Amino acid sequence: RDAFDWDQIVQNPFWVPDAKAAAEWAEYLDGLRKSGSSVGAIIELTARGVPAGLGAPVYGKLDTDLAAAMMSINAVKGVEIGEGMSAAMLTGELNADEISMGPDGPVYSSNHAGGILGGISTGQDIVVRFAVKPTSSILTTRKTITKSGEDTEIITKGRHDPCVGIRAVPVGEAMMACVLLDHMLLHRGQVGENRGTIG
Repeated sequence: RDAFDWDQIVQNPFWVPDAKAAAEWAEYLDGLRKSGSSVGAIIELTARGVPAGLGAPVYGKLDTDLAAAMMSINAVKGVEIGEGMSAAMLTGELNADEISMGPDGPVYSSNHAGGILGGISTGQDIVVRFAVKPTSSILTTRKTITKSGEDTEIITKGRHDPCVGIRAVPVGEAMMACVLLDHMLLHRGQVGENRGTIG
């Protein structure tokens, strides 16, 4: 994260905010492509400026809807909000996002919850990560069965993506935007807040 550079995101085909990492990825993925293999990816999305209060504590939880949206993307096999699976390795003291009152309202000491507590947005950045599996349509011969159940081998020829996670970045962003806009409209309809232009 120390090398994070917003301007780099649109400067490379991987949407990665690090020029050095982008160059390393290009070389690595080219080698995978030439070898006929593939690799998965973890994509992190961050939504800034989301108002506090979106979602619900039980039905219509914001994190539930975000996770469902990400899982509906082809090849996605896992979703995390905030610390996600890593939260299981923290103590309660380390994981808690302590709150104090600042001059403009509540201020959080950290964002382990990824901007969502109890199914409701906190006003902090919403952080979602999802894991994309390696594509199974590769140029390397793999074992399979025929329609009649006989053992055989298969090789996928033609266009080959060494990492479909690259294509998943704008799809994930769009899914996150759709969920957040849905929740803004639900919130507007329930309590009358967030009037005016959305976006």
